[in-house]
Amino acid sequence: MTLLDWLTLASYIALNIDIILQIRRIHHTKSSNDLSIVGMTIRCIAVLIILAKFISISDVALIVGQLVVTLTFILYFGLAIVYFKHRK
Repeated sequence: MTLLDWLTLASYIALNIDIILQIRRIHHTKSSNDLSIVGMTIRCIAVLIILAKFISISDVALIVGQLVVTLTFILYFGLAIVYFKHRK
């Protein structure tokens, strides 16, 4: 693996840690009041488009990293929606 591959891996790990910390915060506070569901929807679409792009260029390292980010983000988004429904 090249230095860029290692940096890419570290970036994906950092992104996932950030999302996991947000999931933990939402679960702990039982609230998604400070989150924009519209903004999260846009980010979710963007994450899926990036995943499709990486699949189209057949870069396994990027596909795996983006797939993990996608799954983690979908979990985060789902949890935010659950708590968004509770605030109404």
